[in-house]
Amino acid sequence: MQRIHPDRIPAPLPLFGTQATRRLEQAAAAALPPHTLMQRAGLAVARLAMAVAPHARSVWVACGPGNNGGDGFEAAMHLQQRGYAPTATWIGDPARLPPDAQASLRRAQAAGVATADEPPAAPDLVIDALLGLGSTRAPEGRMAEWIQRMREGAAPVLAVDLPSGLDADTGRHAMNFIASGARPAGAAARFCLSLLSLKPGLFTAEGRDW
Repeated sequence: MQRIHPDRIPAPLPLFGTQATRRLEQAAAAALPPHTLMQRAGLAVARLAMAVAPHARSVWVACGPGNNGGDGFEAAMHLQQRGYAPTATWIGDPARLPPDAQASLRRAQAAGVATADEPPAAPDLVIDALLGLGSTRAPEGRMAEWIQRMREGAAPVLAVDLPSGLDADTGRHAMNFIASGARPAGAAARFCLSLLSLKPGLFTAEGRDW
């Protein structure tokens, strides 16, 4: 795990767009036992969460309908086992959840992770596992509300792979936050754990300021 800031890149680093990252993901998954890739991702997210907010108690883990949400469930399970109090909110259809994400949801439930329809009122940390590389359209409804809440909240936010709604290739955000102005002055720090590869969108347009 290497810390990288868009304005302080230590050396030239390769960037991989959506399609190239998909190929990396497929190759990595094929070389490992089933579910291993998601388990490793979730553990890495949990470890970074503990480093970012070591004294946090309440953690809001916002999980989406795909494998990004599965990474969030895995992270919540590890945080639960280490004495944190994660609350997982989930937007999705159980029947359409990918198999790996279904397994991670069951693991989180078995570990005692609390689930809720609404986020905790004042979390100490937020894990954004709503949308990752597969995001293709603008978030709407409750998902858009949660993304806005993360952006304006006082708790630090850790995004899994990509901030939800950010285009991995262009750095443009589907909710057009450039038009709505800068983030509120009281908004907390944001972090992103980019999985398998660094994406161009993290270093361009809104990705630099997110």
